[in-house]
Amino acid sequence: MTLPLQHPIVRPNRGSRKPDAPRPGWRERIQALKHVPRLLRLVWHSEPRYVAGILVLRVLRSLVPLVVLWIGKLIVDEVVHAIGAAGHGGAVDWVRLGELLAFELAVALVGEGLARLSALLESLQGYLFAN
Repeated sequence: MTLPLQHPIVRPNRGSRKPDAPRPGWRERIQALKHVPRLLRLVWHSEPRYVAGILVLRVLRSLVPLVVLWIGKLIVDEVVHAIGAAGHGGAVDWVRLGELLAFELAVALVGEGLARLSALLESLQGYLFAN
């Protein structure tokens, strides 16, 4: 039987808690929530514009999946309509389907941009708060 090679300094992470430290109970966890308002005030006072921007970006980012789902529904509806039209000898509106696909791609790209901007503001806010 061979033992795995390990560097003498690098040890596997066994968790952030000490092994003999008891886990906090629900009472202690709920009592710790009394510090949240003071923490939020400190964060707000470090840079209110960043906090407002982060909140606005979070709301906008929460709308992106809803818009993507709605556009997906419109695409499925258009495909069903095109299948029905082609079955009866009608013309398929490829332009409309292409527009919906392009719009969904644009929404996904805007969502990615919002996510990156949000991450930037959050990291800047974190640096200001830490200093």
